[in-house]
Amino acid sequence: MAWLLLFHLLALLFVPNSLTQAQQPPGCQTTCGDVNIPYPFGIGQSCALSKTFELDCTRNQNGTYKPFVFNVEVVNISLFPNQARIKNHISWQCYNSTAKNVSYNDWYLNLTRSPFRFSSAKNKFTAIGADTLAYFYLSQGDNIWYRTGCVSVFSSLQGLFNGSCTGIGCCQIAIPLGMNYYTVRFDANFNNSATSSFSPCSYAVLIEADSFNFSTAYITTTNFLHENNGTVPAVLDWAIGNETCMVAQRNRTSYACVSSNSRCNDSTNGPGYFCSCEEGYEGNPYLHGGCTGTIIYFYLFFSSFFLYFIFLNQILQSVAIVIQLPNTGVTFSKI
Repeated sequence: MAWLLLFHLLALLFVPNSLTQAQQPPGCQTTCGDVNIPYPFGIGQSCALSKTFELDCTRNQNGTYKPFVFNVEVVNISLFPNQARIKNHISWQCYNSTAKNVSYNDWYLNLTRSPFRFSSAKNKFTAIGADTLAYFYLSQGDNIWYRTGCVSVFSSLQGLFNGSCTGIGCCQIAIPLGMNYYTVRFDANFNNSATSSFSPCSYAVLIEADSFNFSTAYITTTNFLHENNGTVPAVLDWAIGNETCMVAQRNRTSYACVSSNSRCNDSTNGPGYFCSCEEGYEGNPYLHGGCTGTIIYFYLFFSSFFLYFIFLNQILQSVAIVIQLPNTGVTFSKI
C-alpha cells in the first residue's frame, strides 16, 4: 500500500493548477481588483493583443479597482467560453404628477471599436412598466440597423405575478446576432401619466436573461433601478478580428492562436474567430506555450485501475467465494 500512496503523491505534484498558469505576458498586470485579466486582454501599453483589447483599471469611490471597457464596468472575462460580463446601465423615464413633466435617461452602448458584441443567446431586451413602449435600436458597425420594441400597458395591478415576464408589467424580446451598438428610446405617447398613481416609472435595458426574475414591486417602486445602482448584468461575446479561421491562418504574423496544441474556432456571433486548447490541454492559447498538457486524466485512470485490483485482491484473500451452478447441485468454493 505504501507504493500506491507514493504514486498518488507524485501524480498530484504534476496536476496543473489553472489558476497559476500564465495568463499574461511577463511584466503585465494579471488582475484589476478581484477580476482576472487574461491575454489577449490587457491593462497598459503592450500588454494586450491590440489597442481594441486594452482595458482601463480604474479606482472607484470605495477605493477599489475595477476594469472598464469605455465607461462600462467589466465583472469578469473568460477565454472559454469567449465571453465577458458587464454592468449594463438601465434606461428609465418617470412621470412627475406634481410638476406634470417627464424625466428620463436614455442609455446607449457603443462597442463598435472593441472585440465585443452582445450575446444573443444570453441577453434579452427587457422593458418594465404599466404605460410603457420602449424602442431598441441595434446595429452591426455602420451598415446594418435594426429597430424593435417592447410594450407593456395595463391599468390595474391585478394579473401581475412574480417571475412572469409575458407582457403584463414586463416584456422581453430576443436580439439578433452580431450586434455591437444599441440605444433605447421611450415613446412619448406612453409616459406613465395615466398610471402615475401606482406606477410612475418605466425601465428598459439589455439584461442577462438568467439573472433576471421579475418582481411585481418593480412596477410600484424604484427597486429595479436602485437595487444595483442603476445597472444589471449583461453578457458580451468577443472575437479576434473580422476574419474566419481559414483566412486568418494564412497570415501567421497576425494569427492569434500562437500556442502549440491550440486550435482556431470561427465565431458563432458575428465575424472573427477565437482560440482554444486542444483536448487534453489547458491554459491560454494566445500565449506561446500557453496550452499545457494535463496529467490528471492519466492520474485518474491509473489510480482507479490500481485501486480496483487492490480491492479485488483483498476480497480474494479474505472472503470465501462460493459459486453454485443452477439446477445441478454442483458447488465450487475457494478461500
